[in-house]
Parts: sequence; C-alpha cells; structure tokens
Amino acid sequence: MFCRLLLAIALLGAIGAAAHANDKVTLRLDWVYGSEHAPIFLARDKGFFTKEGIDVDILAGEGSTVTVKLVGNGTADFGYAAADQALMAYAKGLPVVTTAVILQKNPSSIIFPTASGIKTLTDLYGKTLGVLFLSVGEKQWRYVARYNHIDTSKIHEVALDRNITQMIEAGKVDASLAFFFNDGIKIESDGTPMSWILFSDIGLPIYSTSLITSEDMIQQKPDLVRRFTHAFVEGWSYSLAHPDEALAAFLKDNPTVDPKYSALKLPEVLKLTQTDDTAKNGIGHSAPEEWEAMQKALIEMKIMETPIDVAKVFTNDFLK
Repeated sequence: MFCRLLLAIALLGAIGAAAHANDKVTLRLDWVYGSEHAPIFLARDKGFFTKEGIDVDILAGEGSTVTVKLVGNGTADFGYAAADQALMAYAKGLPVVTTAVILQKNPSSIIFPTASGIKTLTDLYGKTLGVLFLSVGEKQWRYVARYNHIDTSKIHEVALDRNITQMIEAGKVDASLAFFFNDGIKIESDGTPMSWILFSDIGLPIYSTSLITSEDMIQQKPDLVRRFTHAFVEGWSYSLAHPDEALAAFLKDNPTVDPKYSALKLPEVLKLTQTDDTAKNGIGHSAPEEWEAMQKALIEMKIMETPIDVAKVFTNDFLK
C-alpha cells in the first residue's frame, strides 16, 4: 500500500511538472549574431522569457528573406526580420504577421568619412559613390534621389566590387550605399570617424527589423504569441535603459565577436527604436499609415507588384 501511495504521488508530481513546463520555441534571427541582437540575448539571460513560461532557442539567420520563409512555413516559431520582407512575403501568399516593429527606421544609408565634408545629398556632386548595382539598395537610392530631386549624372557611381569597408578605407570611393550600423560603424571602429545620411530621414518610409510569427501560430496559440511578444519587447525596453548590461549579456554569449565594434554599434541600433509613435505607444508599436506608405514605396520601386490589405500583415494587439 505504501509503495502504491509513493507511486501515485510521483505520478501526480510528474503530471504537475508537465502541466507547468515551459513552452519551447525557436526564434530565427535575420543574420549572424551581432550586437544589434543584444537585447534579445539579454531578455533570455535575465529570465524575461522564463517569466512568461517560455524557453527560447535563438538561432542565427541567413537574411530576412530566408527567416520570413522559415516562419511562414512553420519551420521557425518566431522570426526577427525586416518588415518589408514580411509585407512582400504575405503578398505572395506566405501567411506571416508582424507583432512588434522594433527598428522603426531602416539602416539603409549613404556612409562617408566625416572628414569628407559631406552633409547633404547635393554634397555628393562631383564625388564617387559606391553602388551595388541591381540590388534593393540601388532601388532605394534611386527612390530617394528622385524624391529629393538629385541629378545623379553629377555623381560618379562606381560598382562595389569588393568589401565596402576596404573601398572607403583605401579611398576608392568617397561614399557608399550601406547599412550604416554595419559598414559605417565597422570603419569607425577601425579608426576613421564616419557619418551617414539615413534614407529614412530623406523620404524613404520603410520600417525595419520586426518580430514576426505565422497566422497559424496566432490562431492556435494566441496566448503564447502574447507572452513571447511581451518578453521580447521587455528586452528592448530594458536595454534602452541599461545598454551596458545588454552589451555585456551579448558579449558573454558571443565571446568571439569584436567588442569594440559591438560597443559602438549597439547605441546606434537602440536609437532606431525611437519615434514619436513609440514615445506615445511604446516600443514595437506601428501605424497603419506607415505600413501603407511603405507599401506604396515598394511598389514604386518595383520591388513589390500588387498592393494588399496591410492590416493583415501587422498587429499591435499583442503589445497590450
């Protein structure tokens, strides 16, 4: 009888433990680990996900396009990828939904050494600009050039045939199209003070990296989506107030990365989370008019073909 009682207690304990087991989920990033992901590592290491009953496996990515596909087909539970890629994927039938727009501004920029004296687009007249032809970056450049009435015939455009960092440091180009927090900050970490003009500041309305999941996940496990979104956003909110702690968490988990480069990059990334909208509604919030403007720009750049109902691609409901 005593043995049966012990067995019953053990079984009840096992059932109780199973009932309270954390949800195990995968999060696929947009690219290889960098300090732009530090708030995500901090959220995991400080127990923000655990507090929400979640065990998260953070996986490196191979580009936002790949991440969006993996989330859309159910291979990954959540993804951290560019909002425009989510929008274009949905237009092609991939059922993905953005639950938090983290980087409100796209890092696409024109980067240049501060000593060049470049401050505005017209300062590029007579100078050499590195361009990766036939890329999305080139299409973005053509868009902002038209928007700002820039005569590109006055700018000597050169094909980027090697590492952007090397071309600028070697003086092969005066400026270049690039993600400023990658190439621009890398050059600065090598000792050359750099400046940049963000396309988002000169007329290109494109949201950047965001938390995404699938329609199936939202329909089948809405509470999990809510809890995950809360923990994810909490990591970013905490990192804004404690950037040094976020950097330390990232470097602890990724000891082989360049600490100087990482330390310079993180503050610039955190700035991209802040807009008038997020000041009012919190990190991750996005506005329908901004999604509409992004879609219009993508169609004008011929990156996207047909408009869709943007309300299907994003929601602020899980931020509440």
